[in-house]
Amino acid sequence: MWVPRFACPECETDLLETGAERFACARCGRVFDRRAGVWRFLTPTRGASLEPFVRQSRVDRQREGRRPSAPEYYRRLPSVAKSDPHARHWQIRRETYHHLLGHVLAAGPLPIHVLDLGAGSGWLSHRLTALGHRAVAVDAIDDEIDGLGATRHYATEFPSVQADFDALPFAPGQFDLVVFNGSLHYAADTGATLERAHRVLAPGGALVVMDSPMFGADLDGSASASGYLTFARLAGIAERLALRPQFVPSRGSLGWRLRRGVARVRLRRPPAAFGLWVAR
Repeated sequence: MWVPRFACPECETDLLETGAERFACARCGRVFDRRAGVWRFLTPTRGASLEPFVRQSRVDRQREGRRPSAPEYYRRLPSVAKSDPHARHWQIRRETYHHLLGHVLAAGPLPIHVLDLGAGSGWLSHRLTALGHRAVAVDAIDDEIDGLGATRHYATEFPSVQADFDALPFAPGQFDLVVFNGSLHYAADTGATLERAHRVLAPGGALVVMDSPMFGADLDGSASASGYLTFARLAGIAERLALRPQFVPSRGSLGWRLRRGVARVRLRRPPAAFGLWVAR
């Protein structure tokens, strides 16, 4: 299995391979290894800072009734049965995934190196690896429901890395594509997070934000229950990084659009937009 060039998530020094599935930092002495199929780069300090987010994720999952699924369920993602309780969510995810294939990957050579940030169960890394690309799935959560533990269900092989996307354990300039997979709106500092991701991009690479809730203004987004992004904020960050942004919306089914129209009238504000934001 292909493995990326790792760097220490704390001091950013290139790591040395010191044994089978083990790397060490010559500068700070930290050791990182692969256990239960997952590379462990979440340091105790980073893990402690992320604990509130991880705890809330578990609460949300229990409230939504998420449970371990059969291997075939994960292998079919982002496609799910119409009876699935999260079918509407996955319909948007599937549409955005096809935007990624058509607007970003269609004209590129094989393979490209992809960093999948906020990978969850690793469905996107699985799909891209099956297409011949070299993907790395990164998430702070490693459980077997919707975390990196679920990657064991895939026949494809790709590195799974438990890490904080604000402390990426990768040497700079090695990925052609960095994808925030429904995850950037959780960042405490969107600009700093994108700048760190930009450092691991190869020349000519692209930053992609998939399916984070997007608003035209902070006033609209601040009324939402969870994190959000604005087009203006992302445009400003792209300008600082000398990148040109593009947004391809995912519109969903007719029923989904009608429900959003009703919500717009009832809440007296535009609903969030979802889709593919690309900067290159």
